[in-house]
Amino acid sequence: MAQKPNQRIAQKGVPLYQQIASWLREDIDSELYPVGSLLPPVPELAKAFGVGKHTVGKALEQLKNGGVISIRRRGGTRVEATMATTSPYVVQAFDSITQYSNMAKLKITDKNLIVARKDVAEMLQCPSAQEWLHIEGYRSSNTSEEVVGYTQVFINRAFPKIYERVNKNTLIIFKMFQEIYDESIVEVRQEMRAIVIRDKAAKVLKVPEGTIGMRYITRFYSAKGEQLEVTVNIHPLDKLNFAQHIVYPRPINDASGSPDAG
Repeated sequence: MAQKPNQRIAQKGVPLYQQIASWLREDIDSELYPVGSLLPPVPELAKAFGVGKHTVGKALEQLKNGGVISIRRRGGTRVEATMATTSPYVVQAFDSITQYSNMAKLKITDKNLIVARKDVAEMLQCPSAQEWLHIEGYRSSNTSEEVVGYTQVFINRAFPKIYERVNKNTLIIFKMFQEIYDESIVEVRQEMRAIVIRDKAAKVLKVPEGTIGMRYITRFYSAKGEQLEVTVNIHPLDKLNFAQHIVYPRPINDASGSPDAG
């Protein structure tokens, strides 16, 4: 039976809206709110969880983006699917990550424990001085030894066996959470932005400092909303080749949950 909101314990270091989204997912999966039913209004949820309406709104937006709920003006918030329902969008997204890992070999050059401060903490979206298991290396294509990417992997310190087992033959790290700890990854977020390549990344990629590149950050989350792994890949523009095929679970002109245009 689902826990009442006031019985749940917030996790330190995890944004509150992510935890509320996770708790609501649990309630939906347990059929406290079955598919087709309406969630309580935002003010009621805010009161039940002891948070502001803005925080609840961010949690609902996360669920909407995942295809779990739809939000209609004057129509309430309707449950559309459980997390157990296979989404073609999610399958394609995971497949694209796996395909990239298989196509671009990871060569590990260093492993250490770091304390996230300032810029690193901001990039990881974690409290300053939080400790992470850190893996560093570079990626090369399967057809040549040319370096095409500089890679850093940050692993939640609560999962040391993954850090210990990663070696030169490891292709895909995120699958190890399930294999070793039976911890499922239910959400992946990816960000990309143009950057100026400097310092160690420039040295590894063998490009002049100041070269324009792309930085991809991939975040892996558990069902509890906990950030398990953050992977950062930096590529020079002339060595970047990216394509993705996405099948969305609903027609893109469906007002209940169309993806953002970009």
